[in-house]
Amino acid sequence: GGLFSEEVRLAGAKRERVVSKEQRFEEFKRRQRLHPEITGVYADRFLERAPDMRHFQELIVFREAASADGVAGVLLLSPGTTLFQLRRQLASELGLEGRNTTLSRLAGSPNPVAPSHPLGARPVGGDDLPISPHISPCPVGGDDLELRRVVWEGEHAPAADAAGGIPLPAAQNHKLAYPFFPLASQVLVVRSPAAPAAPLPFLPGDTALCADISRGREAQPIALFNSADDEPAPVFTYVTQCVVSESLRLLVGGPQLGAWLCPRLRGGGGGGEPNYDQHGRLRFAPHTVESIWECCLESMCRPGCDNRLVQYGPRFRLEVFRCPPVGRISKGWGIRSPELIPRGSFVCEYVGEYISDDEAESRGIRYDNQKMSRLMDVYGNGRDAVHMCIDATKFSNVGRFLNHSCEPNVFKQRVFCDHHVRLPRIAFFALVDIPPRVELCYDYGYVDVPGKTMPCLCGAKSCKKLLY
Repeated sequence: GGLFSEEVRLAGAKRERVVSKEQRFEEFKRRQRLHPEITGVYADRFLERAPDMRHFQELIVFREAASADGVAGVLLLSPGTTLFQLRRQLASELGLEGRNTTLSRLAGSPNPVAPSHPLGARPVGGDDLPISPHISPCPVGGDDLELRRVVWEGEHAPAADAAGGIPLPAAQNHKLAYPFFPLASQVLVVRSPAAPAAPLPFLPGDTALCADISRGREAQPIALFNSADDEPAPVFTYVTQCVVSESLRLLVGGPQLGAWLCPRLRGGGGGGEPNYDQHGRLRFAPHTVESIWECCLESMCRPGCDNRLVQYGPRFRLEVFRCPPVGRISKGWGIRSPELIPRGSFVCEYVGEYISDDEAESRGIRYDNQKMSRLMDVYGNGRDAVHMCIDATKFSNVGRFLNHSCEPNVFKQRVFCDHHVRLPRIAFFALVDIPPRVELCYDYGYVDVPGKTMPCLCGAKSCKKLLY
């Protein structure tokens, strides 16, 4: 009887360990789903802190400027509230909404929809700019309200200028709001979004299909033109940061929490020089550094640090246009800028969906049959880095329209902007001074595929005629 009781006790203990392990795994998966835009980079860390840190913080919100007459209300921030959730609170609790929120609600869904009043119903950029009556749905993004953190000295102090505060752009939506307001004097100023700038026509007869394919998610509007054929605007979900599939989320694990200090904080342990000069241009020659490490929330520097560039999105105006056909073959869509882009300047990022190599192989077969693939190989940092791909088919940004050229004028660079060294970002920088209205292209770097060929349509003088 005693031996049997001991076996029962051991079996029960083993079962208890199994159940405990399963519960911990379920808790891990729950936390990974907190913020689908990335991986809950800072929320995971905050949830593991001491219980005395888990309290609500009052945040005073002002309209337009921090003054006694501009008080909009007070919000309660929990340690796990992200800037994305803060924007939702502004809309639901205080009624502060941007144009894009209204469009999404009218459509009845936060998914990409066409505006209830198509752009074809009114001219974009003036009566002399023709607009196609066949407007394809343009993705509607999140709120386009301008958020700034400013210091408020009290109701009898002069109004604080919101323009002089610290901006909280939509690119920071995945980060916690709590650390941005450590002091009671730091308040939030919400400003109405400015009207988007009108797209600039390239040639007489140019047709604008969409005034801004990002729907306010980028700092600069990205117009889409087509004067080459009848192809409608492409339909996809516009995102400003890569999304992570559930299978890959569990494969790469949680965030890497080892912070790297700002390179300007020499006395505090930082070292080296920033990646960019005073003009915001890359200080390194092309293809000479494997990775660029930008400052992040825990780098102990201000959000406006000049070592933060890629994480704030494109700085130059970009346009998507339909490329003229080469013979009977259409090259498709391309990117240009109405501005001069100096050498070393950041152009845009390649954004899409992080997927595993196995999933990329499966999708690649389908994409090859469709004669269109937007898969890009990427790999993280470290010995345990996971090799994966960015798929820009369903989720992407303006970077999906970059074409190949045998004489490229931009190049790609791996960049890390968060504490997750297994999830890199791919940024494009100007290889040379790029004049206005010149198509932006980079070298795809394809390797030969046995039994398969694809013609090159770049039209460069040194064109190799084949991509592979």
